[in-house]
This record gives sequence, structure tokens and C-alpha cells, in this order.
Amino acid sequence: MTETIGFIGVGRMGSQMARNLLEESYDVVVYDIDDARVETLVEQGARRGTSVQDVADRATVVMTSLPTSDTVADVYFGEDGLLRAIDGGTILVEMSTIEAPVVERIASEASGNAVVDCPVIGTPSEAAAATLTVVVGCSQAAFERVRPILEPLGDRIDHVEGVGTAKRIKLANNVITFGNFAIAAEMSVLIEEMGIDAQRFFDIVSSGAASSAIADAKMPKAFDEDFQPGFTVDGARGDLQYALSMKENADFSAPLASSVAERYTFAASADYDEEDYSILLKALSPQE
Repeated sequence: MTETIGFIGVGRMGSQMARNLLEESYDVVVYDIDDARVETLVEQGARRGTSVQDVADRATVVMTSLPTSDTVADVYFGEDGLLRAIDGGTILVEMSTIEAPVVERIASEASGNAVVDCPVIGTPSEAAAATLTVVVGCSQAAFERVRPILEPLGDRIDHVEGVGTAKRIKLANNVITFGNFAIAAEMSVLIEEMGIDAQRFFDIVSSGAASSAIADAKMPKAFDEDFQPGFTVDGARGDLQYALSMKENADFSAPLASSVAERYTFAASADYDEEDYSILLKALSPQE
């Protein structure tokens, strides 16, 4: 069948994914509270959605890419939310990095409508290049329906059974990502304090087992003090708190993850919350 795709939330990640769908000649209706973001995509061939209800009325598949659990809850459960707006047969593809119980509640209340738990792993530049890893938690039938829509978004698609599973995988991934960078930043500051050039240190250690993709990407920008946001300190801090909430339902402590979260909370307390999270290097450095 020919799908009309509604895309709600076209920020740094959502805009790139919506653009890739347009390039595949999908009919895409976009909506965001920031009209400038919508206008940019309309100029590239999207149709303008005027509200959540409007998108739901016009789309057979609705994708959401939103910043927080609270925002997702408002869009789905609010008085004018998606679950009130859709008729049976709509597929809901929830792509945000949020707490798993939120998407599980969506699935439990979306009677007659399939819910796909579908966070992505990658950066805005990887979203633009369609090289994301797409993690898909849903039934086999829903997966077969949405797979052609997801293929233009990434170069790897992993189907994991069960709504909520994909969100938990994404949050655990983010702990590892932010933790790798936090350790690289912390050790670079320590080595500098010992009178050793931090950039030279990083060049040496990144040639061996201490290398990580995220440190290799972020540390050169941190050394150059290029903190144009790809993903902010506040965003990292929020994701880490969501990840830490997972242990509330498991008989397991996560002291290392808690320590990583504390580092980003420290950076936010230094008024760096809206800067790229690579500014952690600067936040940890002694101030003159």
C-alpha cells in the first residue's frame, strides 16, 4: 500500500529523517511547535501539518521524534493527543529517546493501532547520511509493515521483540557513549595537570585499545573549543537519568552509570547545559 507518513517533531534528528523519506518520494506531512523547522521541510517537498490532529487525520503511519518523556506523553495522551485523534489501523512509530514505560503505556492504550518502539542510534550527521542504527521493538507483522519506511533512515535495522525493549537498549547504549567520552575527558584533564600535553596524550592512546568512536569524534572538537550543539549537556543528562531509572525495576546497582551522570550534572551546573556535551572537557579543566 502507498503510505502517507506523518512526522511529528522535526528537530536535529527528526528533520534529517523526514528529509530522507522525502528523498525516497514518500508523501510526508510534518508538524512541530517550531514553525521555522516545518517551513524548511515544506520548501523541500513536505506537506505542512497544522496540529497533531491534522497529522493523524492525513497519515497512515505517524512517526514521532521528540525531546523528552514528558513531551511524548503530552503528544500521545493529551487532550488533543494522538491516541484521541487516530482511528484503528494507524501505525505509530515512536522514535524518541525516552523511558520505556512511556512507550509501553502507548502500546497498552492504542487499541486497534500497532505501536513500534523505534529509537535510533547515531548523530544528526549520521541521520543526514542515512547511516543510523535503527532499533525496532514490535510484532513481526508491524515490523514487516514499517521496514520499507525505516530502510531510508539507516544502514542497520535490528528487530527486537517487544515494545519497550528498543528504548532500554538505546538508553544503555547512551550510558556507554557518554561514559566513554567522560573518561577520555577526565583523563585528558588529569594528564594536562601533570604537565603532559593532552592532545598529544589523546593522539597516542586513541591508536590502541583505549580508542572509542565517540571520543575520536568529540575530543578534537573539545580541544578546539567547538561546542556547537550536536547533542547538548542537558540532553545527555536527561538520557542518563532515564537510563538510571531502569535499575529501579531490576535487582542491580549501577554505580559507574551514576558516576557518569554526575559528571554531566556538574557540567550543567557550570551553565553549559545548552552546549554540546563535549564541553565536559572544559568544565572539568581547572579555571584560571
